[in-house]
Amino acid sequence: MFGYGGAEMSLKDEVLRMLEDHRGEALSGESVAERLSVSRASVWKAVRALREEGHKIGASTRRGYRMEPDSDVLSEEGIRACLSEGSPVRGVVCLASVDSTNTYAKGLVLSGGAHGTLVAADRQTAGRGRRGRSFFSPPGTGLYMSLILRPLIELERFQAVTIAAAVAVCRTIEALTCRRPRIKWVNDIYLDGGNGLEGADGEERKICGILTEAVSDVESGTIESVVVGIGLNVSTRDFSPDLARIAGSLLPGSVSRNRLAAGIAERLMDCQERLGDPELIREYRDRSLLLGREVRFMRDGAECRGLALDIDAQGCLLLREEDGTVVTLRSGEVHQVRPVRMH
Repeated sequence: MFGYGGAEMSLKDEVLRMLEDHRGEALSGESVAERLSVSRASVWKAVRALREEGHKIGASTRRGYRMEPDSDVLSEEGIRACLSEGSPVRGVVCLASVDSTNTYAKGLVLSGGAHGTLVAADRQTAGRGRRGRSFFSPPGTGLYMSLILRPLIELERFQAVTIAAAVAVCRTIEALTCRRPRIKWVNDIYLDGGNGLEGADGEERKICGILTEAVSDVESGTIESVVVGIGLNVSTRDFSPDLARIAGSLLPGSVSRNRLAAGIAERLMDCQERLGDPELIREYRDRSLLLGREVRFMRDGAECRGLALDIDAQGCLLLREEDGTVVTLRSGEVHQVRPVRMH
């Protein structure tokens, strides 16, 4: 059996993993049985159990079993089945509904939740974004997840965790789809308008938000634990009129939420081992949506405009204001005005 966090995968999980690995392709019951060293009857029972959980698995006498492209049941077993052998993810909690995966994960932290614990939910009733904003979290269409990390870093390096998370999300989307997302400093992921939504206009649309929250030791100045919350619109369509102007999704049916959750969690576990690595900053910078564009931002309570020049080694945004002054933005929100040429 494949190992996962010290536990063995059940036959049902292994069948699910094989079907996920060959999503859209047919696998004969005989080949699955041989690969797993079980009987064809055992494979059939595993497939029946998966169907009862809601997975859309087609079958034909000559071709075998096939995970349909639009099958997308988020589950603990499904996420585990998509983790690599020897995965650094140490635990998975999957909930049908929760107020907020970050709130739930922080509760686990207080009770000793392990480094590398993943919390995922099909729906959030009180999903949160930055600055106390709500995050639209309908059931069945999005991935809402939080990962518990214990990085033991200084408070001034906290932003490096968000940078690592943004890179992990982008790497996963690029690995599992044909899309190339970009990052709007500091914590939003965007795609162009070709996202399967009616009326897509070619403009970049937000598909993902990241909320990083820390539990710190004031005396030592170090961060004891971090909860990284990620909300990703996978096939969401029914946005409110206000959100419809800026929100988008991945192509419906392009990849399962289980595979996205496993991929993001594993890549984030890898990236958090290399916080501050120049390569991570380079990746983050190369995917920037803002560099070379005129933007609006708030400084000292006043709205300012400037040209986004660069992102430094600490993840701060460097801007040149209209009078030529170069300022460093360590936090806050930036809004794009229009593309311009760098001088």
